[in-house]
Amino acid sequence: MRRCALLLATSLLCGAPAASAQPPAARGFGWKNERPALIFGDDLYVTLRSRLVFDTRGFDPDVDEDTYRLDVARIGLKGELTRHVDFEIEREIDDNGEWEDWKDVYVNWDTFDRAGVRAGRFKIPFGFEQNLGRTEIDFIYRARISTQLTPARDTGVLLHGRAFGRGLTYEVGAFATDGDIGKLTEPQFTPDAEDDLGPTYAGRVTAALLRPLVGEDTVLRSLRVGAAYTNGQLPEGLNSLRGETPYGYDYFEPVYVNGRRQRLGLELDWTPGPYGLRAEWIQSREDRRGQGLGNVDLSDLLGTGWYVAGTWLVTGQDKDDNISMKRSVVRGGPGAIELAARYEELAFGSVNRDGPALSNPRADHLVENRTRITTAGVNWYVMPHVKVVLNALHETFTDATRTPKAGASSFLSGVVRLQVVF
Repeated sequence: MRRCALLLATSLLCGAPAASAQPPAARGFGWKNERPALIFGDDLYVTLRSRLVFDTRGFDPDVDEDTYRLDVARIGLKGELTRHVDFEIEREIDDNGEWEDWKDVYVNWDTFDRAGVRAGRFKIPFGFEQNLGRTEIDFIYRARISTQLTPARDTGVLLHGRAFGRGLTYEVGAFATDGDIGKLTEPQFTPDAEDDLGPTYAGRVTAALLRPLVGEDTVLRSLRVGAAYTNGQLPEGLNSLRGETPYGYDYFEPVYVNGRRQRLGLELDWTPGPYGLRAEWIQSREDRRGQGLGNVDLSDLLGTGWYVAGTWLVTGQDKDDNISMKRSVVRGGPGAIELAARYEELAFGSVNRDGPALSNPRADHLVENRTRITTAGVNWYVMPHVKVVLNALHETFTDATRTPKAGASSFLSGVVRLQVVF
């Protein structure tokens, strides 16, 4: 699979400059939005999309992880059926070249700015960073709150809209379960317990609060804040959220829960010129009704975390959705170079802090474990569709008995990533 990945990367590297230079075709096979497409008209086309992400990693101390890793291999279709309806289909490919999980599979009706409907499988509207694609974020790994406290994808229906020139956006939806992150993985007490996970209801609103008060060229115009909330049903069992490191070690294992799972999130995004500032705070709260000895209620499980991240495009481009390159590497230029830094924390523990703290999954006062991660990185946009990322991470834990290497509470790692998105 590694050989196939390298061949695919080479082919995409060779094709990227040609793709960006091609004019859009009126009909037939051509290029649409810098991607190969089958075009039937202005509002009827299908584009081919692919994502390939390959990592080289190092650890200190060693944590028995692979040095080389194919992190993402996906292929999909995206297009418009009319000017009213668009769609996306995307599926994962595993290390052996076999089909794996479906990612986005949905149809979206978007005739009116203020009210549209999406149906299928897609991301639940919760978490700013989680709702960005893996290849669209500023770091190799999402912050821990984005991977442990958010729901991610599920099957459902979403009402969404925007007003005041995207000064205000909203999303409200109902979903079958609680997303890929919150799905059940432990043995259940009853045969139909998995059917009891969900439904989950979610809502998110964002606003450029200062836009009506400032001028067109004011740096505060791009400042956007948001809030989100989810509420869903939890079946009885070891079904809580868990704490996991970027490399897959569980530093806080699931505990017994029963009742509701709620999440609250706050977000900030500000991109003045070549700079970027992003921050999020998320808290999850899970009921543990009847999970103590004698079926007594236990105090809720809390997962609470936050991050703040800053970026700077030293080559001078504006920090927006599509970072332009004055001159890519293939045209003799430097491409676009961005410096990035992030600090984050995530802790799991119980609401009750009285009495001795225990690690038993039925304890009323659970031993907290908190991770803190500092990440420094460089993003190099080599050419259209191609990006190289370097990240250095320093992670610490408050409970040295629950870490990737028992007795050690501080870990260093470095990752170099090549990503090709077509």
